[in-house]
Amino acid sequence: MQNTNETNPKTSILSEKLFSLVKTLLFVLIVWMLYKTFKDKQQNIGDLIVECQKALVWENLWKGILLILLIFFNWGFEAKKWQQLALKIEDISFQEAFKGVLMGLSLGFITPANLGDYAGRMWKFQHQKRAESIGAILLGNGIQFYISLLFGTLSFVYFLVTQHQLFLGFNAVIVIVLAISLFLGFFAYQKRHLFYLLILKIPFLKRFAHTIKILEHFTNQEVKKVFFWGLMRYLTISLQFVLVLLIFQIKLNLLDLWTISCLIFLVKTIVPAINFLGDLGIREFSAIYFFSFYQVNTAAVIAATFVLWLINILFPVLVGSILVLKTRVSI
Repeated sequence: MQNTNETNPKTSILSEKLFSLVKTLLFVLIVWMLYKTFKDKQQNIGDLIVECQKALVWENLWKGILLILLIFFNWGFEAKKWQQLALKIEDISFQEAFKGVLMGLSLGFITPANLGDYAGRMWKFQHQKRAESIGAILLGNGIQFYISLLFGTLSFVYFLVTQHQLFLGFNAVIVIVLAISLFLGFFAYQKRHLFYLLILKIPFLKRFAHTIKILEHFTNQEVKKVFFWGLMRYLTISLQFVLVLLIFQIKLNLLDLWTISCLIFLVKTIVPAINFLGDLGIREFSAIYFFSFYQVNTAAVIAATFVLWLINILFPVLVGSILVLKTRVSI
């Protein structure tokens, strides 16, 4: 009697070929999107080259080395955060977590709303555990959002005070909305177990309840650990931004540079992430706006934000795309 559970060799070979084709297509799509990004930004390439030539001085050597080293700390802290979150689903190594983060970054680069990030981080889990991982990813993203919101709000208040902008009209509305958002975020953390019960009562959301049920199982201590790694990553990115601005000779005091970097990250966080440029356009626009209140070289600002994108997004995306090409995922 033939065993019906035995895998058909022809079907297995066909599945492997199909999956290899999908991975190759994803790799080609990522490379094409990178090419399109550069093509769309050609109007800045000339200024970028000029400003980079100005920045290539011996005094900037140590800053450049530190800037490059911080790439690994940036995504390393994100990997530690993901590893901590994943413990509720499956015990994964730091190496596996790091690989998942880079693959997620690469796939997120070519998908609206960064949806590919979820697929990249799920690669290690068995099929039946992938739904649970969505809730863990949402928790991690929510904590990172809150950290950006917290520092962005404090920076916006400092910015208004130092630039003598009155807390009236639209500025007052922004401050109030940010403050309310911070309160709601803290409330959501304290009452996160209620989200599952709430979704169970909403008919059209009830079918997604199993994806966030995992939120009930995170203790306060575990959430604090996730918050710590998210905070370390945020401070690393902020330091990178300040360094790259110093390299391009943006002559402001360190507190102002750090404040503007926090404001740029705030805008990047709250603006809907439906874009294919890895937040490049948003970062440039917000940088130009906030630096317009100071007497600085606009071309140098654009060059600095572009270089930061190159090292923090482009390089990891390329590495992640190679990992996507080489990875075998159980289906």
